[in-house]
Amino acid sequence: MAKSVSLETGRRFATITAAKQHFAPMLERNDLKQPFSGDDLADITALYRDYCARTNWPLPAAPASFFPIYERDQGYTTRCFGVAFADGSAGRFSLDKALRAVAI
Repeated sequence: MAKSVSLETGRRFATITAAKQHFAPMLERNDLKQPFSGDDLADITALYRDYCARTNWPLPAAPASFFPIYERDQGYTTRCFGVAFADGSAGRFSLDKALRAVAI
């Protein structure tokens, strides 16, 4: 049975694939390091908060903004979501990992 994704914004996706088809284009629409706004921001914030809650990920402070960034490691470079926190610190998160964690 396929796992679904529901956000506190009221947006619902029947499958993880459908949720990814909603979120992935956001990473391409915005320029690197340009904050998301509007409905995109609301959906990303909801996904991130649920992801952190489900994985017991400690937050240094409240998320202040989200933006596309490049994640680089040996052998790959990929776009992912960056997050800036109210205390001035920053981080990133993987769309795939977040969707898998929040799917029910």
